[in-house]
Amino acid sequence: MQILDRLIQVFHAVFEDSVDISNLTPEASLREDIGINSIGLLYMAMAVEEEFGIKFTNEDFAGIVTVADVIRCIENKL
Repeated sequence: MQILDRLIQVFHAVFEDSVDISNLTPEASLREDIGINSIGLLYMAMAVEEEFGIKFTNEDFAGIVTVADVIRCIENKL
């Protein structure tokens, strides 16, 4: 299963119907396109860490704006 597919499952599990995961494409902005707020980003990060067995740093968060940024960060940590 590709990272994006697993990420879609994580987003669905974390946010259920509270955010629009139909817009979950690599180019999508987490805040503007998908509608994730700061607290949502923390929940998303914890779920991604658990799903992929990785750990985000503060520096990682500073560079995450789009879904592609999340994917790139995961790839770098795997």
